[in-house]
Amino acid sequence: MRLASAFLLLPLCVPAVVGCQRVPDPPVPTVVADAIYSGGPIVTVDDDQPTAEALAIKDGRILAVGDLSTVTAAHLGEDTEQVDLRGRTLVPGFVDGHAHVLSFGSQAVGANLLAAPDGQVETVDDLVVALSRFAEGPDVQRTGWIFGLGYDDAILGRHPTRDDLDQVSTEVPVIAVHISGHLAALNSVGLAQVGYTADTPDPEGGVIRRRSGSREPNGVLEELAAIPVMMTALQPRSRADQDHFLREGLELAKRHGYTTATEGRMMAGQHPGMLDAAARGLLDIDVLAYVDYTAVDVLPAYSPTYEGRFRVAGMKITLDGSPQGRTAWRTVPYLIPPDGREAGYRGYPVIPDTAEVTAQVIKAYRNGWPVQVHANGDAAIDQMIEAVRAARAEVGEEDRRTALIHGQFLRQDQIPELKALQILPSLFPMHTFYWGDWYDRIIGPERAQQISPMRSVLDAGMIATSHTDAPVALPNLMQVMWATVNRVSRSGKVMGPDERVTRLEALKAITLWGAWQHDEDDRKGSLEVGKLADLVILSDNPLTIDPMRIHTIEVLQTIKDGETVFRRAP
Repeated sequence: MRLASAFLLLPLCVPAVVGCQRVPDPPVPTVVADAIYSGGPIVTVDDDQPTAEALAIKDGRILAVGDLSTVTAAHLGEDTEQVDLRGRTLVPGFVDGHAHVLSFGSQAVGANLLAAPDGQVETVDDLVVALSRFAEGPDVQRTGWIFGLGYDDAILGRHPTRDDLDQVSTEVPVIAVHISGHLAALNSVGLAQVGYTADTPDPEGGVIRRRSGSREPNGVLEELAAIPVMMTALQPRSRADQDHFLREGLELAKRHGYTTATEGRMMAGQHPGMLDAAARGLLDIDVLAYVDYTAVDVLPAYSPTYEGRFRVAGMKITLDGSPQGRTAWRTVPYLIPPDGREAGYRGYPVIPDTAEVTAQVIKAYRNGWPVQVHANGDAAIDQMIEAVRAARAEVGEEDRRTALIHGQFLRQDQIPELKALQILPSLFPMHTFYWGDWYDRIIGPERAQQISPMRSVLDAGMIATSHTDAPVALPNLMQVMWATVNRVSRSGKVMGPDERVTRLEALKAITLWGAWQHDEDDRKGSLEVGKLADLVILSDNPLTIDPMRIHTIEVLQTIKDGETVFRRAP
């Protein structure tokens, strides 16, 4: 009995015991994630933790970033979706420094007049064919115009004229928008519809080009002679048509990895439609807009928060035009002036009176509005510097997220001025591919090597963004990154090898630094705990792929606030 009693007192070895030692229960997740991503490179764009094995999200925000075992132990639950990247690369959602998302719909719906690699229009005859095909479709009725975007006179050899576009139609107005968005060509019906005749004077800041030896318009319009016409001609007629353009434009953005899209110049007439679309829940990515300075007295010019995924982020001022269109304002002449211009032509300002520019910047600073300033030519950049310097002296020197947009002909001596005035350069090195060879001709090989000097800006201790300016080209930020890293022209010539940047810097320029430019870096732009789960899955890793193949990378999935808004079909 004593033996039996003693035996009964011995501990029994049960499945929870190994070697008569109790195995700890599996850890209980502290917070159960909605999804955990792993199985491929995760590029965080966070200097404190550049890479990770796993990323967890919860309620639209990033919950954890780190090694797989730690993240899963802390956050894997029964209902957690485990996303296997299958070797694909996860990066932050893209934030373009400057684009015109409200024109993405026109680009998606209208005739594609771009040259390769974005389109197939290499001659004026190709352009006529593309517009004629569009004229046969149903979308003409959405605006009442036959329209297309993206023709490039540097490729075509000249601008299309009213006579060319009369081949498309002599009954319906036709408009072909230049790749810069600063010029356009109209047919005879279009010119009559907008009221441009031999008696029409050139508007301030714009030019109506004329037939040789007469005052009769030849169909080509520049700057403020063109832009108001474009705004009217490309405007959808009905609310249903507006919704169609918006949906198509947002789809184009999401297909290229945008989780935040920018309207770089919102006019007064566009604001009510965006408020209405936002209120009806039509936006599934964030859209921010900069209001044109001419409209800030009738529109709100700033809102710190999104309503229905839309907010107004500040004010936009445009000081000159297009460098490739030779309307950008320079301190030295173009080597080849545009048709109708004499030797010594240097482009021209949109706002000749610098005091007026200064007054607008002061108005923005006093109201706490960020300011974006379009300035391509170095003379326009001088004008911006003068205005910002005067405004800071008047109002105060704190940082207001002021940005130089484009800065194509930025001089080296202007870079320290930008730094001292806390002006962020949002540059456009995509031009090195699209127009590098053209710049060799119109400004000379030496100056062409200096366009969009990204490396010089970064070496000066500043950050910079790189943008698409779409619909100037397709909103393809992988093409932008490729051009920013390689700076190779259409002919294969390297345009300014000393201005190349690293692949990581180029990625930051379309993610974290883009978020900083729009004052949203506290919640966007990098894969850090607490930030929005704005993510993109890419077909390859842009930091390890051959740099010359970056532009072949495809966006496979776009995720906004943890929800998939685009998935490429297999």
